[in-house]
Amino acid sequence: MTHPLVGELFFESTQLKMPQRPDLTLVLHNPVPGTETAAKLELLATPEARRGSLRQVVS
Repeated sequence: MTHPLVGELFFESTQLKMPQRPDLTLVLHNPVPGTETAAKLELLATPEARRGSLRQVVS
């Protein structure tokens, strides 16, 4: 996946089935080890990054 601020992000997906509820599946997305994805996610969680992602609304 490509994020507009930090670029490429790489995730591993794990699906967990709920035996009590076969209609539900929990999907976990974890950063792929050896990539910069975890660091990029930490950056995106900072107030500075959130401010940088704001775009001016033009009317």
